[in-house]
Amino acid sequence: MCLVVIGWAPRVIAPGTGATAGAVRSREPASDRDRYLDLLRAVALVRVMLYHVTGWLWLSLLVPAMGLMFGIAGSLMAASLDRHGPSAVLRRLRRLLLPFWVFGVITLAVLCTAGWRPLPDGMADWGELLWWVLPLRVPPVGGPSWAWAFQIGLWYVVTYLWLVLLSPVLLRVFRRWPWPSIAVATALPIGMHLAGVHAGYFVAAYLSCWLMGFAHHDRLLRRVPWRWYGCLVAGLAGAGGTWVVSAVVTGRAADLNHIAGGTTLWSMALVAVLLRVQPRFVGRVPLGGALRLVNARAVTIYLWHIPATLGMFLLLAPVLPYNSVASIALRLTGVCLLTAGAVLLFGWIEDVAARRTPTLFGPRPVHVGRPVGGRHARGGRHR
Repeated sequence: MCLVVIGWAPRVIAPGTGATAGAVRSREPASDRDRYLDLLRAVALVRVMLYHVTGWLWLSLLVPAMGLMFGIAGSLMAASLDRHGPSAVLRRLRRLLLPFWVFGVITLAVLCTAGWRPLPDGMADWGELLWWVLPLRVPPVGGPSWAWAFQIGLWYVVTYLWLVLLSPVLLRVFRRWPWPSIAVATALPIGMHLAGVHAGYFVAAYLSCWLMGFAHHDRLLRRVPWRWYGCLVAGLAGAGGTWVVSAVVTGRAADLNHIAGGTTLWSMALVAVLLRVQPRFVGRVPLGGALRLVNARAVTIYLWHIPATLGMFLLLAPVLPYNSVASIALRLTGVCLLTAGAVLLFGWIEDVAARRTPTLFGPRPVHVGRPVGGRHARGGRHR
């Protein structure tokens, strides 16, 4: 759990010099690096959709997708800060909030049409609509029994927003004390669980994965010898897996995201492995266009696939058993089609947010190494 036990001295990396490992980093084409992260994020999104359609808990254990998504986002955030400085925060917020606002406007229109009403504790009163503008906490959806589908996934948006806002400070601290920072972030949700602290749990739970993304960007993960790295991953997986399985078996939790401490350890194990390796086959993956599309529309896919899942469930529940093969296959097909429709209708907003020319099918590929004005263009559409 603590990389410090390996005996590594803290390494000071000046802000803006995440590319101090540039000599090493430049050996790998930027396009291959980006495609690998594209592939990981696409796999994570597919896993999230499968889980919400099927409800199979083992999918979360097999691929802790949310930890992986935060690890990737942390790496890309560090790259953005190195390239753009503090303005990278505004760039990231714009790319998150514009599609979120569109989702919010449509959600509130649907809810108001159905009859918005505050919850008994008043937490869904009209004043709470502020959180649909700046989601520093999960925004309300009123009282309709089906409204959860428009809210249940928004913890990810809230957590991502907080981590982006904190990133300039986090990156400076990380580059001053890299391994101790990861160790403290890994221990933080465990300490919160033992102390009975629940506020800010998701930020604490995935902070360590975000910092692992920083380490990936700064090329620090490969500085650890594999023999030590393997022991670390095995320790994280063993402790986290035992914790998660114990919570599920005893009935204390039925969702990986609500198993305090165990979620962090299990997610860290996968993130540590996947961000350390750089498979050679990635450059030969034949689905480059599909990967670009999924990643260019990642926020739209994430936001809209859960309401699509509810819609298919309500449609098929009267005629097919929930766990039947036919029901699962039809739900999955319907969710994919409905989400694709949302991508066609609203996906272009992500182009506007990224200040690209709006298109139906995402940006065209970036060619790395092509001379532009006497200099070589660098890939970096993620930055």
